[in-house]
Amino acid sequence: MKIALVGAGNLATHLALSLVKAGHHVVGICSKTGETARSLSLRIGQESMATSRLDELPKADVYLIATKDDVISTIAEEWPGNLSEGLIVHTSGSVDINVLAPAGIPYGVLYPLQTFSKERDVDFKKIPCFVEGSTTEDTMKLMELARSVSNKVYTLSSEHRRLLHLSAVFACNFVNHLYDIAEQQLKQNGFPTEWLQPLIEETAAKIKTVSAREAQTGPAIRKDQRVIECHSAILAQEPQHLLIYNILTESIYQTFHQ
Repeated sequence: MKIALVGAGNLATHLALSLVKAGHHVVGICSKTGETARSLSLRIGQESMATSRLDELPKADVYLIATKDDVISTIAEEWPGNLSEGLIVHTSGSVDINVLAPAGIPYGVLYPLQTFSKERDVDFKKIPCFVEGSTTEDTMKLMELARSVSNKVYTLSSEHRRLLHLSAVFACNFVNHLYDIAEQQLKQNGFPTEWLQPLIEETAAKIKTVSAREAQTGPAIRKDQRVIECHSAILAQEPQHLLIYNILTESIYQTFHQ
């Protein structure tokens, strides 16, 4: 298929690389300034047109929007009339499929459930991808596209996709923020952050064989009030971190002891 990308960030980068590997042709890339589009074009090596203007994109079979969620509706509303054929698709976990309707062409969603960074390699074949089309025909076309890059492809409505995205925020974004807090605490005390790596790796690995609830450990589940009070005293000068600590401690306690 001929693919045009709107966006050149983390997700767009991995999508472009995976699509090229699967034999698709990325004919154009549009980004806000055009600079990131040019960088991505050079990286994938298909001489894709790079631009900052939607109306300069070449005609394509699929237009993949991989941008911030807040601008997807604006892109659809301002979709250029010269791109009146093909399928316009967003990649968001939380945005309804119908925000694309104003574009005036067939539309859909292709949501890869993964966290992406440009500098990190990922095996896209292992990433669950969730698709939804405005018609059955559009859904089938998206299934074909998704299956060319992933071995795990499912259909999912916008309502259910939002629920999945919420779970992903808890499992990934919030957890990563807690990693950041832990790193800050170590650095403030002159400790190397790599001391936490084995713990982080085992925590993630463990839930492949047991449920997260079964894997829970720590002072809250043990009702170790003395340790909790000690931690709270240490965090007394960091009210934001203390608030997070108290909320999570109470949540764990309520889960197992109420």
